[in-house]
Amino acid sequence: MVTDEMFERLVAESEDLIHYHIHKLNIRDRNGDFYAEGLFALWNAYRTYDPEAGTLKSYMHWKVRNALIDKIRKDSRIYEQEEGIAERIVQEGRDHWEDEITDEHLWNQVKVNLTPNQWKWVYHYIVMDRSISQIARLEKVTQDAVKNWGRHARKKLKELGTTM
Repeated sequence: MVTDEMFERLVAESEDLIHYHIHKLNIRDRNGDFYAEGLFALWNAYRTYDPEAGTLKSYMHWKVRNALIDKIRKDSRIYEQEEGIAERIVQEGRDHWEDEITDEHLWNQVKVNLTPNQWKWVYHYIVMDRSISQIARLEKVTQDAVKNWGRHARKKLKELGTTM
């Protein structure tokens, strides 16, 4: 029967074993997932150890190393599946979602009170959530021009807000 005390002593004595294999397999364990997997393998090795099969230390090394390799393979498979899904989404053209103008009456009221360039800023910056540089590229103008459109549009929108 494995007791908590016995296992805690084993972990204290064998903690370096887990770190050794993490280092040897060039694993970056940012979240501690691999260390946790190593602890589970250590516990599993201690629980299933057969003294007739060899030494406990070599068995623990084998279990920890193989558990870490299995986790690398599992994580790699998951990553490849996610990449495949992302690729399919891009190929099918579903990689960007454009916001729809749902309240056309409101937006038409806003548009009527703005110049064409100010409306371009409102549409791209507010509705479509594009950056200043993206808008400048799309409209083939400088970023300063787009910022100017925005400055004037915000001023008019504030004035409209007080009169509406």
